[in-house]
Parts: sequence; structure tokens; C-alpha cells
Amino acid sequence: MPKRLFLPQRYLQNHNDIVTPQGQMKGRREWIMSRRMCHYRLFDLTDIPMTRRDGVLQLKIQQWSPFKEYASYEVWQGGQIQVWIWDKQRQHKGLVETGIKKATILPETILRPHPTIDTVQFLQCLEGFEGQVWKGGILVGSRWWIDKPKIGEWINFQRIYGLSTHQNFPPTIECPLLERPWGRTKTHFDKFYLYQEQVWVMLGIAFFTILLTWQTVSIWKWQQAATQLQTQVDELTHSVGPILMARTQALDHKNKLKSLLDLNLYPSQIELITQVAEAMPRKNTKLIEWFYQMGKLRFTIETNKPDPTFYIKTFQKNPLFKEIEAKTGTGRKINQITISVQLVSL
Repeated sequence: MPKRLFLPQRYLQNHNDIVTPQGQMKGRREWIMSRRMCHYRLFDLTDIPMTRRDGVLQLKIQQWSPFKEYASYEVWQGGQIQVWIWDKQRQHKGLVETGIKKATILPETILRPHPTIDTVQFLQCLEGFEGQVWKGGILVGSRWWIDKPKIGEWINFQRIYGLSTHQNFPPTIECPLLERPWGRTKTHFDKFYLYQEQVWVMLGIAFFTILLTWQTVSIWKWQQAATQLQTQVDELTHSVGPILMARTQALDHKNKLKSLLDLNLYPSQIELITQVAEAMPRKNTKLIEWFYQMGKLRFTIETNKPDPTFYIKTFQKNPLFKEIEAKTGTGRKINQITISVQLVSL
């Protein structure tokens, strides 16, 4: 782990006093809560869906906390969460006494050695001693004593966590605090945040009350405007009555015409002329005459390619045409071809 360019200014809050940093330091401020000031517990939420774990954890911490107001430090490792809590009021009082407005709050244990193997260790703390049980890099058990415990107390501590008891204490670990915490908190939660949440809820209710009042007034105004508009609509409806009647008659005539057109067994002339135009060459060809009567179509085109065979083959591909005849013109009409077609009934 790389060393910090500037070491943090660390304030150590013990049970009865606060140790302030000495000399001029440029690092950020860290406020260390001694192990004596903290309560520790490991919560196992592996059986809780991930989306609900945070809410369940905060409820469990609130039920477990002995403090009226508390702050917490939480280190998540999968569904297991290592939690330290302490008295929020005492922490705040210490900050006020030293004139600190902003600092990162850390429990002492988070700056003590963090073994990655299963082990039991006994540490010298800022105040007193801490016994620790580690499994898989997780602090599964912790207990604090003001003085070194008696051997019977140490044996009972081991039994609580299902360990084989040893009659001797492990070596006492005495070392300075780590430069960096070995675990980062995911959330900070205490009753002060609950109070803040309640304030925000009240502000939200007030906002929506104002919004609802404004909406009610707006709706009333809209209703008044809608009444006036309805009056105008009624007047316009009366004036446009003849126009609406004429429109109804026009739609009726249209429907009748459509019924008549549906009786026609052959394609419409619009469809036929579209089919012919799509089949003709794009260049130097134009339609100059068109005659249609009850399934019989005759049209004349003028083209630079007066090849009757080409047009017969071309129009034979169209499923609407049958009995196709093509005749070339003579004299001045040598560039013209007259095509006669018998249509297929639908």
C-alpha cells in the first residue's frame, strides 16, 4: 500500500479526554473513537436479498444500539457486515470542544492490524485491551477489557465463538495505528439521519400541499374557462349544422360509389395505368393514347424501341393481363406500338 504524501491530523477521543495532534500537519482530519467508546457486532445477512440488505441492517442496528443517538461505521464483505457504533452526542461534544467542524470519523479497530488468516489475537488499545477472533478476514468476535482479563474470562471468550480453549494468553500486540483504515464504510447511519429524513418528509408534505392548493385553484379556473368554451362550441355547432349535414351526405355518396366500384370485376384504371407505366422502358418512351372498356384495354406508346415481341413478353409477366396483341404503326407512326390486352377478372 503506497504511503500518503501527507499524514492525517488524528484526534483520539478516549473515555475521559481527547488527544490532539502535535505540530503543523497538512493532512485531512481524522477523528478516532477509542475501542472503549465503541460497541462491535457482526451481522450476517446472506439470506436477505441484496436489494433489502441495507434497510434490514439499519433496522437491526437501531434495535441493537444502546445509545439515544448513535453513529456507525460499517464494513461490508458480501452478506456479512462488521459494524461499530458509538455515542453520537459524545462524539459531537468532543468535536465542538476542539473546534473541529469536519473530520472523518473512524473506530480505533479499523486502524489496527487486519489478519487475513483464521486467528485469535490480543491487542493493546488506546485504552485497555481488545480480544479478537478472525475468520476468513472477517472480525467474527470482539471484546474489550479495561485491564488484562483473567484467564477464566479469556477462556469463556474463546468458548463463545466455538474455539478450542487455550490456558495461556496469546502475545499482546502493541503497534501504532495504521496509516489507512483496512476497511471502508459503505453507509453512515444514525438517528440524526432519521431526524433529517423526517424533516425532508415534512418539507415534502408541505410542498405537495402547496402544489395541491395551486392545482385546485388552477382546476377551478380551467372549469370556468371550459364552461365558456362549451358555450362557444354550442354556438358554433348550431351555425355549422348545415355544413355537417352536407358532409354526412357526401360521405354517404362516397360509400355508395365505393359499393358500385366494388361490383367491377376488373382492376381500376388507376391500377392499370400504374402497371403499364412500371413495365415500360424508362427512357424515350411515352404513353400517347389510352382506351378502356369493360375488361378490354388498348393503349398506344411512342418509343425508340418499336419491338412488338419485347412488349408482348413484358406484359405477359403481369398476372392482370392475358391475350396480349402488339401492332406497330406505319409511315409517320413507325415509332408507335398499339397494344391490346384482355384483362383477368378479379
